[in-house]
Amino acid sequence: MKTEHFEAIERAKMHGVMPSVLAHQLLVRDLVEAAMFEWQNIAAPFSKLNEGQRQEVTDRLTEKVTTAVYTAVGIISSRSVDTIPLTVADAKFKAKSITVTATIDAQDPNRHGLIDVAGKLCLLVLAPNDYAEGLDSLTVERDQRDLPLHVSDLTGSLFNQKERATPTGPDEPDGEKHPLGTDEELNALVNEGRTEIGKEFGDFSYEDAAQLVVLHAKTVDVAYLQRRLAIDSDQATTLLLRLVDNAVIELETEADLSIDNTYKVIAELANLDLE
Repeated sequence: MKTEHFEAIERAKMHGVMPSVLAHQLLVRDLVEAAMFEWQNIAAPFSKLNEGQRQEVTDRLTEKVTTAVYTAVGIISSRSVDTIPLTVADAKFKAKSITVTATIDAQDPNRHGLIDVAGKLCLLVLAPNDYAEGLDSLTVERDQRDLPLHVSDLTGSLFNQKERATPTGPDEPDGEKHPLGTDEELNALVNEGRTEIGKEFGDFSYEDAAQLVVLHAKTVDVAYLQRRLAIDSDQATTLLLRLVDNAVIELETEADLSIDNTYKVIAELANLDLE
């Protein structure tokens, strides 16, 4: 590898961007590195993972590959010209002109170039944005649980327990076995149904969600949380507010609509307050 490429990789780490953003020759390396990260950190062979784990691996790769593809679009279409991805927030049509209002990422490495072009003529390239079509056909295989072959597989040994210790009602004569088992077993069943109460955000509790954000994200928004945790926008908004209140994240980019705001992860796992 060339010396300048080593330097580009180190600078990219400092700025939190892909190395190919600074050196287009590193584009293929970025894609291979994304795959190698999964090979090295995956808990078991992909076919041995459960549905949730397989989906998490797929989501991480999708995010990295999508970023690389849009980086490639900028590289191929412009080469040596600075490019800044933007989101068009509004376009006002007038008789002889169109006023466009757009937002960009505050951490974009080329953002400083906007200072030099203020008041000057620039070229707005409308790049296609349909590269992600077809992703819906890539789905992970769902977990297939064994179906019980007999009712006893569901009830277990409940029909073979000792007599209940408490007095029975008029329809439950003393000396007969209760079909639901003893008081201890009934309490265990009730408590078992309560184990999911703490999971406020889909399959995640707040503590689990906060740890996932700190471990796997640098910036987050409503869309990221919806996709990663499989929750709706209201739950994602609620989670963002709690993460801000607990100093896990802070506002990075304020959009015209609060649902489009982006947040920077500022907490580390070591000092994450999960009380």
